[in-house]
Amino acid sequence: MDKETTQKQFYHISSDKVLENLKTSRRGLSDKEAQKRLEEIGPNVLEEKERITNLQILLNQFKSPLIFILLVAGSVTLYLRDWVDSGVIFLAVAVNSALGFYQEARAEKALAHLKTYLKDRIRVIRDNNEREMDTSEVVPGDIVHLTTGNRVPADARLLSVNNLSIDEAILTGESLPVEKNTEVLSRGTEMADRKNMAFGGTLVVAGSGLAVVTATQKFTEIGKIAELVAGAEKEETPLQRAIKRFAWIVAGFLLFVVAGIFALGIARGESVLDMFLVSVAVAVGSIPEGLPIALTVILAVGVERLAKKKGVVRKLLAAETLGSTTLILTDKTGTLTQAKMELSDIIPMEDLFSAGKNRQGPMAEVSGEQTEVLELALVNSNVLIENPKEKPSQWRLVGAHLERNIVKAAAKLGILYPEFTKERDFFSVIPFDSKIKFSAFFVSASKKFKWDHLANKDFLVFLGAPDILIERSNLKKEEKEKALKAVEDLSYKGNRVLGVAIKIGHAEELKGLREDNLAGLQMAGILAFHDPIRPEVVEAMAKVNSFGTKVAMVTGDLKGTAISVAKELGWVVEEDNVIVGAELRKMSDAELAGEIDDIKIFARVSPEDKTRITRIFKEKGEIVAVSGDGVNDAPSLKTADIGIAVGSGTDVTKDVADLVLLDDNFKTVVLAIEEGKKIISNIKKVVVYLLSDSLNEVLLIGGSLLFGLPLPLTALQILYVNFFSDSFPALAFAFEEQYENTKPKKRGVKGHIFDNEVKFMVLVVGTLSSAFLFLMYWFLLKQGFAEDIVRTFIFSVFGIYTLLVAFSLRSLKKSIFEYNPFSNRYLLAGVAFGIVLMGLAIYMPFMQSILGTASLPALWLSAVVAVSLVNVSMVEITKLFFRKVSW
Repeated sequence: MDKETTQKQFYHISSDKVLENLKTSRRGLSDKEAQKRLEEIGPNVLEEKERITNLQILLNQFKSPLIFILLVAGSVTLYLRDWVDSGVIFLAVAVNSALGFYQEARAEKALAHLKTYLKDRIRVIRDNNEREMDTSEVVPGDIVHLTTGNRVPADARLLSVNNLSIDEAILTGESLPVEKNTEVLSRGTEMADRKNMAFGGTLVVAGSGLAVVTATQKFTEIGKIAELVAGAEKEETPLQRAIKRFAWIVAGFLLFVVAGIFALGIARGESVLDMFLVSVAVAVGSIPEGLPIALTVILAVGVERLAKKKGVVRKLLAAETLGSTTLILTDKTGTLTQAKMELSDIIPMEDLFSAGKNRQGPMAEVSGEQTEVLELALVNSNVLIENPKEKPSQWRLVGAHLERNIVKAAAKLGILYPEFTKERDFFSVIPFDSKIKFSAFFVSASKKFKWDHLANKDFLVFLGAPDILIERSNLKKEEKEKALKAVEDLSYKGNRVLGVAIKIGHAEELKGLREDNLAGLQMAGILAFHDPIRPEVVEAMAKVNSFGTKVAMVTGDLKGTAISVAKELGWVVEEDNVIVGAELRKMSDAELAGEIDDIKIFARVSPEDKTRITRIFKEKGEIVAVSGDGVNDAPSLKTADIGIAVGSGTDVTKDVADLVLLDDNFKTVVLAIEEGKKIISNIKKVVVYLLSDSLNEVLLIGGSLLFGLPLPLTALQILYVNFFSDSFPALAFAFEEQYENTKPKKRGVKGHIFDNEVKFMVLVVGTLSSAFLFLMYWFLLKQGFAEDIVRTFIFSVFGIYTLLVAFSLRSLKKSIFEYNPFSNRYLLAGVAFGIVLMGLAIYMPFMQSILGTASLPALWLSAVVAVSLVNVSMVEITKLFFRKVSW
């Protein structure tokens, strides 16, 4: 058996030809031949993705450019034997790394239970003997016996079927089980329509069948998807790109500052060594040490808040990307709908012909005609109840999907299946077959059927495809056309439809009828099944639109079903807004890119299609979030900027996702985006808060050197304010709930975090406050006040002002008078703690000896508060000016 054979397609040739190509027979392979093939091809397992280790998670925390700059600064101060400064810097790095490691390691641990679909046991025929074995030992050419509850071990061509239905949702996205057959299909048939094939990883939900294995491990359809997942590369998030740009700016700015101060000092006649030490001290002092920690905490707090709303974020940076999302590609079943194909309507034939009649579902008040149709369908339902003594709502049902729903619906109306089957005398005469698309049960003459036209009569009950039953009915031609049109309308509205019919006659005649000589059926009615949308999704969609984020539906389901769901959601969908996979695959990337913005629904798509759609949207600049649950969704989730897996989905999907929804609900996607917007908003506040301080320090010190004044702050004083005093208010911004709902920017558009508002606030606030402080410093020195008191005063103003301004920066849009500035209790605590630290730095002798401060008299302390409030007022004026100016 060569590997090329395992890659061939077998759906378009006869089963005998398949057996011939695979060099096997219905008796199965010999053990010797099977062992030989196992050695040649390898075990039937997919290579499991190597799990990220704790060490890798820890090392990933040091990939931030900001952390790299801090490490360089710490190394320089360590080389210069500045133990205190280097200790503070390395402490900042350690705290940031520990926080990031804790959050990401916990998320990985929560998802570490991943399993492969191909680890199970299956019945295999070898040497004409059936035995059970591990699926890893299955090879091409093996004959496998599939029964209800089996996970299909590998791709296989069906040889015989008995009412076989397989749930292929994980692979194709199809919401209902697929009824299988053995017919030869035409070449080019879509994978979702290959009804003579069983695919590895899918689940047998009803019936049984024999199949010959055609492909194992990576050559299966699931294996091909695994290859796509492995090949997809993740791009940097918008925050990563913004931080990288910012780091280069900071590095260039610091190099310029260090060179400028060094040259200025040398020009003034200072020694080379002294100026080198001062330049390094200024550069180290101007780095916002608290920024990496604050960013990590903001992300971590956002992740925790989202976890309480049933969304698990695996990586911290992914949480921020949610707020930048410009487009959501959502699947349909289970996310927009409830994934419950329930009996929604019972329509007697009289009502089917009543055009425009207002229909009522079966759970409303049910008429006698509806009850008759339901009981006739119940006759034809072959369902096993594993726990019949329990309440009907707790029944565990085994059987065809729609027949289970008939039993459930009847139970809600008080018609209990165990009692029904016990009292009625009926049995199957024509079992369901996908070729004929219906089944028939014989009911002997009985007085227990209360309807006059059936009492004491023998009859057959038919349940199946309504178009087939209608064509074989005794309806007139015009009535048949009208009935078929009504059925088509029901189907187009997203309903799965079954027909119910009867044939009255003599017992012997009825028992001898076969599918090829049926005619003159009496149509009893139609059963409509519907997967209802989640009631909260309509509101969630409206909120997404308010965010400026677009939504498109990508599904493996049929076009009509997808359109009906979209219309239930209130979407306006025209023909040009819908495309199916077959049409999509005929288009080049350029052609698809030209039309893709207008498409709202992508129906009947394959995994490759979904990945391609995601890629093209990204190339057009969209920040794309993709949701999914099946193995078929994994490649597109990995390709997306944000991959969203639903909790009931496959482990393979969760493994590549950035966000896992524990409740399978689109509403949680919206909550996640909202949380992402809070994160972005809070990051902006922290950036303005810390960078304006850093600019303050550079301009204040640079101005002093330029005008020949003593340095107003030492490097250690700057580090103290940056890392200790200011860090607590900065961290408190992580708990800020109010946010600015700005429209997300497309990929490649600058200003994601560092937009015009942030740049303006940093530059103007930093420049104004530093100029104000420098003028005060210059004035006080000229008045002859003691240098240690003046320096301590500037240090105090600098520290207290940065604490108080945090209240003003709780919103970059609103005035401080438009919200309660003290409603963030974490910020209150952070500012209070920062004030205590500043008090210790000024009045505690031990801290005075380290920081070079002196105790301030009461009058000077009052001036500190007054000057700090003036600075806060300047921030408010800056916010007002920015709001008035059009950018």
